[in-house]
Amino acid sequence: MVTGEKTAGPKITELYSADKIQKRIIELGKTISDEYKDVEELVVIGVMKGALVFFADLVRQLKTKDPLQMEFVRLSSYGSATESSGHVQAPYLDLPNISNRHILVVEDIIDSGRTAKFFMDYLEGQFHPASLKLACFLDKPSRRVVDINADYVGFTIDDLFVIGYGLDYDEKYRELPFLAELDLNG
Repeated sequence: MVTGEKTAGPKITELYSADKIQKRIIELGKTISDEYKDVEELVVIGVMKGALVFFADLVRQLKTKDPLQMEFVRLSSYGSATESSGHVQAPYLDLPNISNRHILVVEDIIDSGRTAKFFMDYLEGQFHPASLKLACFLDKPSRRVVDINADYVGFTIDDLFVIGYGLDYDEKYRELPFLAELDLNG
């Protein structure tokens, strides 16, 4: 390294503003509410940690016949990498008996699809839900390696590594109110 030469740090480029995200969540909330308006005792399951912000904003937009039952699990296939490891980790998968109930799963991003497919298959086999649907903040279909599609999608994105609005890189940047592309090479 030449003396005085600066090393490049990560570059963060905003993709969707906080306002644009909130407008889309209001639209999603209306669509989901219309479809679930007559459903009794809907269970909404958030996949932590990435879906936390999206989950909180989305459930506040849902209008249903009965109050929602909210549950959380913790699943991951990234660890501290920028690409899925291909192996789903389930450090917290403790759910009450929600057999034969209507279930809506809320994910941050569907990338390879492994985590979402693992969890949807688990719920189907374990609880035999009356209905099972998937909502995701982001869909990245170009990276899909398993056959799974969300019923409700906030935004579809290209093959970018994104942070903000709950999504992270090595547990950092979740607090950003917007969605951004992260380029570690600046």
